[in-house]
Amino acid sequence: MSWNPFGQRSLKSQLVIRFGIVLGLLMIVLNVGFLGFLYVVLPEKIDADEAVKPVITAALKEDSGELVVDRSGALAELTETTPSFWFAAVDASGRRVSFGQVPPQYAGLLSILNDIHLVDIRGENGSSITAKFADLVTAAGPVKVLYGGKPTPGTYISNVMMGLSVVYVPFTLIPVVLVFLALPLLVGRGLSGTTKTIGRMASIDANSLGTRLAKDDVVLELHPLVNAINATLERIDEDVRLRRRFFANAAHELRTPIAILQTRLEGMAPGPERSRLLKDTGRLAETAEQLLDMERFGNIQSWADVDLVDLCKTVVADCAPIAIAAGYELGFYTPVLKMIVRGDRDSLQRAVTNLVRNAIEHAGGAGDIRVELSEGGVIDVGDDGPGIPFGEREKVFEPFYRSTPRQTGAGLGLSIVHQIAQSHNGSVSIVPQVCGARLRLKLGR
Repeated sequence: MSWNPFGQRSLKSQLVIRFGIVLGLLMIVLNVGFLGFLYVVLPEKIDADEAVKPVITAALKEDSGELVVDRSGALAELTETTPSFWFAAVDASGRRVSFGQVPPQYAGLLSILNDIHLVDIRGENGSSITAKFADLVTAAGPVKVLYGGKPTPGTYISNVMMGLSVVYVPFTLIPVVLVFLALPLLVGRGLSGTTKTIGRMASIDANSLGTRLAKDDVVLELHPLVNAINATLERIDEDVRLRRRFFANAAHELRTPIAILQTRLEGMAPGPERSRLLKDTGRLAETAEQLLDMERFGNIQSWADVDLVDLCKTVVADCAPIAIAAGYELGFYTPVLKMIVRGDRDSLQRAVTNLVRNAIEHAGGAGDIRVELSEGGVIDVGDDGPGIPFGEREKVFEPFYRSTPRQTGAGLGLSIVHQIAQSHNGSVSIVPQVCGARLRLKLGR
């Protein structure tokens, strides 16, 4: 498989890489174009060698009030390799000295050398008139020098291009490096609104009917995508409303014939058949009521401050007769006298009630059932029963799931708890323990 530098990367990475490549190519083109411009404009002549200026500086000295040339050291080595090398120097007081054979063409310039600020004469290769001017600070003080006779290898333009070579690399790399450093910040800032929109979209669920994504925070190019998502959310909302309306209507329609059936059964003569029919009718009534609960608590709107301590006490008091009749001891434990959370009291009370009734139904008819409240809005309901098999711990929160075929109820109790927990930005889970079952309802902030 070939490597694709643009595959499986974020939009920010792709923009940075692509812009960096384009900018790098642009800088290379500019460099090549600039060199081409120099090649056309600059003359193809030989200039004097600026590298000899340190040699001249070291050779000029003062002796007995005179400006003299020290012909040893580097100057001697230079003379051996370039016999035609020459220079003439003059200081501010008018003292003059020369070295080598100064071309006669410059004899007139030496008398006015102190008044000259720039001389750059270029000739053909080996031309004796090639010369340059320099202001030097020597051991004898500041001097002005006219020198020549050692042409730089290569043409003037090649020397200029070679000198500019130290500029090419930073001139090309520095902008590219700045792109990779600054562009992620700029792109990230430009996409910050999109990130917020993604966060809002991730929070949308079945309890967020009517929620739409705002286009103000996203870039113009993503407006069609936001419009398409909002249109999809509108269709989903309508479908959810139709399903909820069907649930509510079906449950309401079932309640009346079930109530009539239950009344007629209660008028029958006592007997085993009457007891079985009444039990089945009660199960139908409970299922219809749970379907109504799913609709009632599916979209909670009445948010208020709820005291969990008082709520749990109420649930324990209501369920105590049922628990005692079934053979259990029901208790409530709390480390505080009051714990206020934001939520819907009716739905939270239904959730805790369902957890307690689930324990009453499945804990084996003996032992303790404990409702425990802890900091952070966490409610645990534990029992001493056989517990929940590991393979069923995720399934028990699914609608209509029952762990055994002969289990009473419709299998909606824990599903309603899960729905209520989600509507409160919380969760319901099974806490592993050695024996018995412990279900934990945790409310979000």
